[in-house]
Amino acid sequence: MSEEIRTRPPGEEYVREAIWSAKKRHFSPVWIVPIVALLIGALLIWQNLSRRGPTVEIRFKSAAGITADKSVVKYKDITVGKVTAIRFSDDLSSVIVTAQLNKEMRPYLTDKTRFWVVHARLSADSVEGLDTLISGAYIGMAPAKEGQATQSFTGLEQPPVLVDKKQGKRFILEAADKGSLQIGSPVYYKKIKAGLVTSYRLTPDGHRVLIEVFVQKPFSDLVTSATRFWNASGIDVSLGTDGVEIRTESLTAILSGGIAFDNFEIFGQGKSVKAGHHFILFDTIKQARKVNYTREIYFWVYFDESIRGLKVGAPVEFRGVKIGEVVNFFLTGNPETADFKIPILIKLEPQRFNIIGSGEEKEQVDASIFKKLVEKGFRAQLQSSNLLTGELLINLDFHPEAKPAKLVKENGLYVFPSVPATIESLKNNVQSILDSLATIPFKEIGDRTRGILKQVDEETLPGINRSIEGLDREFFPSLRKLIDNGNKTVEEIRRNYLDTNAEIHRKMLKLLDELTRASRSMRNLTDYLERHPESIIRGK
Repeated sequence: MSEEIRTRPPGEEYVREAIWSAKKRHFSPVWIVPIVALLIGALLIWQNLSRRGPTVEIRFKSAAGITADKSVVKYKDITVGKVTAIRFSDDLSSVIVTAQLNKEMRPYLTDKTRFWVVHARLSADSVEGLDTLISGAYIGMAPAKEGQATQSFTGLEQPPVLVDKKQGKRFILEAADKGSLQIGSPVYYKKIKAGLVTSYRLTPDGHRVLIEVFVQKPFSDLVTSATRFWNASGIDVSLGTDGVEIRTESLTAILSGGIAFDNFEIFGQGKSVKAGHHFILFDTIKQARKVNYTREIYFWVYFDESIRGLKVGAPVEFRGVKIGEVVNFFLTGNPETADFKIPILIKLEPQRFNIIGSGEEKEQVDASIFKKLVEKGFRAQLQSSNLLTGELLINLDFHPEAKPAKLVKENGLYVFPSVPATIESLKNNVQSILDSLATIPFKEIGDRTRGILKQVDEETLPGINRSIEGLDREFFPSLRKLIDNGNKTVEEIRRNYLDTNAEIHRKMLKLLDELTRASRSMRNLTDYLERHPESIIRGK
């Protein structure tokens, strides 16, 4: 063994011993402590990182009231994060807020999640964010699982309307314009608040507005396919024969706008609808109650008089029942003949009335029916619908005295014959009377009358005077004798019945008074005839 060691090169033994000593140092117990400490540190770092929530960046136009390391992020008034930093964007056009959220919010960070700054805000029917007056502004959060995951967001300028989707339904209303409606404007059912406006946007073509409303339960169960929505903003004032009618849903609807809905019996029960159903938003309750008819017949109507007060949409009535409306009118003229006329386009809705014996081909039957009516004197006439405002309507009725007429086509439509308005007819009648009076020879009649009166004065009056003198000689003495005999009779009755019968006395006194008045009247007549004998012919 010693010989072997001796014969080996000295360098090989030195290397073996160095390797052996190195192995002994590597497995030394001294290294156990730092290794354990390293493992514990890594575990603590992993636990800290796992407990830490995601970091998000929110872009706002302004971060008024938000402070780094102080402002928080809240959801349903519970803190779910904290603002860690605030900086400007590269172009200084906006502010980027960095916030550290709790880890449980990680699944809800999608492109549908919304952030906004909460300040104290006073609305028409509520006060929000009063706690920010003490604690300062904070960032509100509306988490959403739908959508793609992201950690970069654009904050809202106005707080959104948060609703519980399980406790109601959303519906889409289509309107010509937004009007005074705002996000959060109330929705009423029979003047009870049933929901609110959640958003609005333009249609893809940009011609109309789509308004999204949320109706809470149990009111959402009342919305059917026959439900009508209308704009209840402001005050609706109407003037009619019953006086002034003022209608409004509430003070909130006056200030911030509002929508109302109801189920009118005229449209039937309707079927239940799902969330997202599309409705039309009418301007007024009057339009919402209006029945939309699918069949329409158009006519031209011409009037020779002024149509001041006639408007597009004015009713066309038959004996007080609306059967159509005015669609349009314009002025046409011929400069060579100086002939001007106003074609008025009206539409009649045959579904508003029933025709007995009508066939299947409605359009042909309608044309034939109106032809028969026109032959019987059916005419259009302008009439006043409101004396205070001067508004006009077109009334259809029978005028037997009208000139015969028939339906003729012009530019593809029948021309409905018309008659002058009542006032215009009165003017024409007065003018006819004046024209007739102008043809009467009043001067000749006056000269002839004066001749007749002169002849009466020269020939007739002397005969009248002689007749009066004969009456004075023959009639009046007999009358006076009759009066004297009456007086004597009264005196005799008074002597015989005055003391024995009071009733006869009273009657005789009455008779005496009547005879006295009669004699006075006869005396007055005699005196008058003596002064004016010509009154027998001319009158008094």
